[in-house]
Amino acid sequence: MSRSRRLATAFLLLGALSSLAAAQTAPRKYLAFGDSITFGVGDDPSRAKLGYPPRLETRLQTAGVSATVINLGNSGEKTPDGLARINSALTQAQPAPGDVLLLMEGTNDVTQRDTISVETTILNLDKMADAAQALNLTVIHATVIPRPPWAKRDPDNVLTDQLNGRIRNMAGQRGRRLADPNEVFRSTASVFDNHYSHAVDDFVGHPSATGYDLLAGVFFNVIQSVDLVPPVPGILVPENGARNIPPGQAISVQVWDFGAGIDLANTSLLVNGQQVSVVPTGNTRLAQFSYQPPAPLSGTVRVGLRSRDLAVPANAVDREIARFTVRGTNQIQGDLNGDGRVDGMDLILFGRHFGSFPGDRNWDENADFNNDAKIDGTDLAVLASNFGRSTSG
Repeated sequence: MSRSRRLATAFLLLGALSSLAAAQTAPRKYLAFGDSITFGVGDDPSRAKLGYPPRLETRLQTAGVSATVINLGNSGEKTPDGLARINSALTQAQPAPGDVLLLMEGTNDVTQRDTISVETTILNLDKMADAAQALNLTVIHATVIPRPPWAKRDPDNVLTDQLNGRIRNMAGQRGRRLADPNEVFRSTASVFDNHYSHAVDDFVGHPSATGYDLLAGVFFNVIQSVDLVPPVPGILVPENGARNIPPGQAISVQVWDFGAGIDLANTSLLVNGQQVSVVPTGNTRLAQFSYQPPAPLSGTVRVGLRSRDLAVPANAVDREIARFTVRGTNQIQGDLNGDGRVDGMDLILFGRHFGSFPGDRNWDENADFNNDAKIDGTDLAVLASNFGRSTSG
């Protein structure tokens, strides 16, 4: 090759590299839309800017990304309110095509579960994402973080898990990206002790300053295509927490992966702690288990997922993903969450109803163990007498 051709080739390569560098550092807005967990409730009040958005901006800029992260969080917001607000919020933020909506909302819908169904929540989230995509924005959905044991509503995360499975399914079916703070938080040691606010009036479960650090890292990894999340459950049948399930009910489990993909050869379903002989169908993004028990089920059934992905090193999961109670099970008095045992979680739930009478807002007939139309010390004594017992012995 002549010297002139070598020079011409070098200039072409230099131009290509310059264009690539320019594309990687092109200014981009990330619009963090959500409720108080986006706004930053529970954060260190001495910080000038609260929540995960300013932390995410710092991390992106430190990594060489020309990013502005705008906090569009609104405390106390439910998804119907978010849907009503999304267009005006997007207009105010003035995004450009290619900017990104970070959408994490729905935990307040769980608080209002009597009036807002999970189907309505998903529909609202989908419409919010559609509004962003109509402006040629990229959408990253996010699961909602686990609720702590002291939460007033859903402290055992039954409803939260149902919602998150559907968020994952929606993101996957719509071809959108997913950040999964729920999976990251629940796999973090002592997460409620070390990463949640312990304010006396926090009955939902907001992150602390270190929790917001963790949350910012979850979004950062997704934006930077760093895969640290294992395969996760989507929609389950029966749902987690379901009761009065027919003994012959088949078990169906979705498994999603939004990173390197599912290692199908190392993915298995467990029922009551035992691996069952069913092979997942589907592909490395979405796998499906359909299991028909050879004999009728009974008691409280525990469903587990054991899997890993194709990342190097692999991200693995091996945990219970659901439990449900079969019709005809003799539930122990005191087992308020129907998990087949009487433990501290039932005591927490009982405390929510203590002192109530029929017609009171916090009345629950299931906590009136002696059926005398009041929840008092006598019912507490019943729970205490069964504390530590389970349907298995």
